[in-house]
Amino acid sequence: MKSSASILLAFMLLFSIVGMAKTTHWCMGHEMESAIGFGEKHLDCGMELPADQNESTPEDPSSCCDNQTQHLQVEDDFQVSQFDLQVNLSYTLSFVQAFVFGVDFLTLSKVDFPRKTFPPSPKRDFQLLYQTFLI
Repeated sequence: MKSSASILLAFMLLFSIVGMAKTTHWCMGHEMESAIGFGEKHLDCGMELPADQNESTPEDPSSCCDNQTQHLQVEDDFQVSQFDLQVNLSYTLSFVQAFVFGVDFLTLSKVDFPRKTFPPSPKRDFQLLYQTFLI
């Protein structure tokens, strides 16, 4: 789960740095075609130019058609933030000794606890045992 999220975020960062371009072809005030890519694209609606280029007619594609391109890109440059790590030597040594090794080097002798002895039995209360009470 973490790796797929990190890959997704890396691709989002890559596409925001590279940038995208949306090109839209307008013909007679109507949007005819749109395309998204990494750069500007040439789109046309398929209208043919008239044989005589000198006369301008209302159906002339050069007068009615227009390609508009919008560039989508983050204007801020991405910079990896760096920080200076200063480590206290005495803290580092005590941390390594306590949590990594888990050994107390100050005590050299090993304490052996008896394993086969049982605790002493509790003293018996004879008054309760024989149910004799002093009245």
